[in-house]
Amino acid sequence: MEVTFSISPRILSHLGEDLIKNESIALFELIKNSYDACAEHCIIDFNFQNGKLRSLTIEDDGFGMSSEIIETVWLVVGTDNKKKKLEPNQCGRIPLGEKGIGRLSIHKLGNKITLISKAEGSNEVELNIDWNKLSKAKDINDFSIELIENVRPKTFLNSTGTKIIVEDLKTDWDRRQLREVHRNITSLNSPFSDGNDTFRVLAKSNTNIFEGLPDFEDIKNSALYFGHCRMRGGEIVDFKYNFKPWSSLDRVDSGRKVVLKDLLDEDKIIKKWNSETREFEDIDLDESKVGTIEFDIIIFDTDAQIFSYVNAEKTALKTYLRENGGVRVYRDGVRVYNYGERDNDWLGIDLKRVHRVGGNVSNNIVIGSVKIRRDSSTGLVEKTNREGFIENEHYFDFVEAVNYALSLIVRERNTDKALLTTLYKKHRSVEPVLSDLNEVMTLIEAKVDNKEVKDEILKYLYRVNDQYKEVKEVLIKSANAGLNLGIVIHELDKLIAELTGCIERNDKDKAIRISLSLEKIIRGYSAMLKKSDIRLHSLSEIVSVALDNYEFRFLDHSIKIISNWKSSNLNAYLAKAESISVVTNLLDNAIFWLSYARKSDRYISVYITDQIKGYNSIIVSDNGPGFNLPLDVAVEPFQTGKPHNIGSGLGLHVAKEMMIAMKGKLLLISDENEIDFPKPIKDNKANKAIVSLCFPKEKK
Repeated sequence: MEVTFSISPRILSHLGEDLIKNESIALFELIKNSYDACAEHCIIDFNFQNGKLRSLTIEDDGFGMSSEIIETVWLVVGTDNKKKKLEPNQCGRIPLGEKGIGRLSIHKLGNKITLISKAEGSNEVELNIDWNKLSKAKDINDFSIELIENVRPKTFLNSTGTKIIVEDLKTDWDRRQLREVHRNITSLNSPFSDGNDTFRVLAKSNTNIFEGLPDFEDIKNSALYFGHCRMRGGEIVDFKYNFKPWSSLDRVDSGRKVVLKDLLDEDKIIKKWNSETREFEDIDLDESKVGTIEFDIIIFDTDAQIFSYVNAEKTALKTYLRENGGVRVYRDGVRVYNYGERDNDWLGIDLKRVHRVGGNVSNNIVIGSVKIRRDSSTGLVEKTNREGFIENEHYFDFVEAVNYALSLIVRERNTDKALLTTLYKKHRSVEPVLSDLNEVMTLIEAKVDNKEVKDEILKYLYRVNDQYKEVKEVLIKSANAGLNLGIVIHELDKLIAELTGCIERNDKDKAIRISLSLEKIIRGYSAMLKKSDIRLHSLSEIVSVALDNYEFRFLDHSIKIISNWKSSNLNAYLAKAESISVVTNLLDNAIFWLSYARKSDRYISVYITDQIKGYNSIIVSDNGPGFNLPLDVAVEPFQTGKPHNIGSGLGLHVAKEMMIAMKGKLLLISDENEIDFPKPIKDNKANKAIVSLCFPKEKK
């Protein structure tokens, strides 16, 4: 039996070259066909002869094809046979192919194609194509394709399925390329499969070409942090985080678990951050036509001081992560290419790490899986070249939702990473430069007998000591000013826009009020930038200026202030500019968390008190959700409890350093009863997220 293509075979050959860009994608398209055929297994066999790859065999145990299907569908380019069948087939799978071009991938791989297939109730069919004959044909009609029906099956004796043999390969595959293809084939299997779909892809060879490639279970056991999140509609409906320390990390008492009930109610709402409005916007995955998202991630720790304890071959592990790290996407259990490849940072993971020094992960320390269903993710449309989804509004909501889940898991990971760093770090964290200088000075005093030489050396060391303190002071002050600068500019933009509207409407009274607000903000920010010495100041003055700085923001966010600054007469030793800046920083944090929690009644308390022994203090608290990080972690640099890891994670750390520089201290207080708050603060429950700025009563 002979049939001919319904279009020119020469066109078909070119289509195969142009639409299927590389060998991995070509193989992937054939694997997708096996999935659509309800196969449980797809085996890719690399056959070598005399040290050279001679043929590829792709075999599955799917429902196979009859001669009629091969002639009317498989040999016809661009049929919409699958697109018409977006409902689940007999094994519950929705077909992955849409364009009718996946079969062209075979012709990308080799010149000689043998296809053997058997469907239930049909004879086994054998198809042979030899593209070398095309170059010898004088007329297109001279090129025919042999299609044979085997009444007695040769391959599928008691089963159904499809077997494709590709010979006379078009690419001379080297060892490195083959191992890369093996990794890509292996990655088609989701490492987080829940067993509902039994489809597995296997790669094998008659040589040792794939020897030494890591087994995924060994890789998985080398990780420390594990996250799982399922999102449906506008909410997170399941959340799990596990910190699983290796037995070799014997300084850690135990691991840690976080589940859905441990999250704040507001954390459970899926959201994206609008950098222009500086506000969160809700995401509804049903409205976005994305459907349920199941996100799993494994996070490794390759920092030298921790990685040395891993019970695995370190070079192989790092190589595997470098080659396979990233977050991949699976639709109905099969990978959507090329998310998770080294050149596709689709979640912006590495970009966020560049923009923010600490607190983020990178693609080469994570292995992640995003699972979606074909029937509910109709808003995600694959590109014609099979390299990802078309970047429409549904796709961007999909990316933002995954990023949101990732940020919650990374927030928990940062807590445990901070613990490990504290337990296993080799260097001191408290003033390492000054400490080392003091040791050197002590050593010189004891070991150098010549007074002239000793004094000369010590002179330079004292100079280094003083310069270090000056540079540190400038950097801390600049950092704190920088933390507030973005907020100030944002508020100025809003006020100026409102002022412009008032002028256009000839609303003189409101224009005057806004102008006064602008003047207050500029004056307040200028006060934060002025150099000031430590001397006795009124705490009421500090609070007054800080509250004036944010008067417009309090109105804008419907926040009420509870404060005793007008009645307090407490003084303390402090640097005025730095103190205003620190209080402003704390107010900004409180505004964020009150807005995040979407409370209808919002209160911030700024309470001046002498209840903390040896200090007069300014205590800032609110009626928001409270701390969501351990207190010792919250003051470390680059640690933030904010979703999407927005912000620098430096606010409380810089505040702590500035308080130390002023001979005071910063306290985070978890027990609301530790401070005897006045009745208005207690009645309005504005005693959460308590931060106390403790200023010395006497000069030190």
